[in-house]
Amino acid sequence: MQPRPQGSPETAESRAVLPRSVDLAIRAAWALVLVMGLAVVLMAVFRDQMVGAWADHHEGAREAFDQGGRVGLERAGFAPPSYLPVGVTMLVVGAMIVWVLVVFLRLGYRWGQLGLCALVLGCVYASIALGFVLAPPPVFVAVTAVSLVMEGATLVCLWHPDTRAHVRGPWTGGPGARRDVVGTEPVPPEAGSPTHSV
Repeated sequence: MQPRPQGSPETAESRAVLPRSVDLAIRAAWALVLVMGLAVVLMAVFRDQMVGAWADHHEGAREAFDQGGRVGLERAGFAPPSYLPVGVTMLVVGAMIVWVLVVFLRLGYRWGQLGLCALVLGCVYASIALGFVLAPPPVFVAVTAVSLVMEGATLVCLWHPDTRAHVRGPWTGGPGARRDVVGTEPVPPEAGSPTHSV
C-alpha cells in the first residue's frame, strides 16, 4: 500500500493540529447558533409581545391590538408578521451552513473563512434589527447584546493572523499543498549532479 503524503489533510496529524484562533472561531460560531436557538425560544414565549412591538410602529395597529390582540389586528385589516416560523427556519439553515463551513475551515479552505464572515455579518444585521429597531421586550435586548459580543469575537478569531495563516485559497494548490513550496517553481538538478532512481 502506498503511504499517504505527509501534507494531506486526511492525516491524523493534520486533523489534530489546529491553530487556537481557528478553534476559538469554531466554538464562537457554534455559540452563536445556540444564541439564535435561545432567541427562537423567546419568540415562542413572548409571541404576543413581539406582535405588540410590531403594532407600535404602525398607525392604528396599536389600538386594534389592545382591543383584540392578534385577532383584533386581523379584523382591522392588519397582517401581523409571524416571527417564529422565520426564526426556526433561520436557525436550521444557519446551523447547517455553520456545520458545512466549519468543516472546510478546519481543512484550511479560505472560502470557509469568508463564508463564516458573511454569515456572521448577516447575523449582526438581524441582531440589530431584532433587538433595537423593532423595540421588542427587554429580554431580547439582552440576547442581542450577547449575540453582538459573540459575533464580534467570531470575526476577531476569523481574521486573527494565525487563522489567516491557516487558510489557503484554491490558487495555492488546494488541500495537501506544502506551504513552504507553494508558488515556487521546481528547481532543476544542476548539471553533472548525480540522479537517483527508485
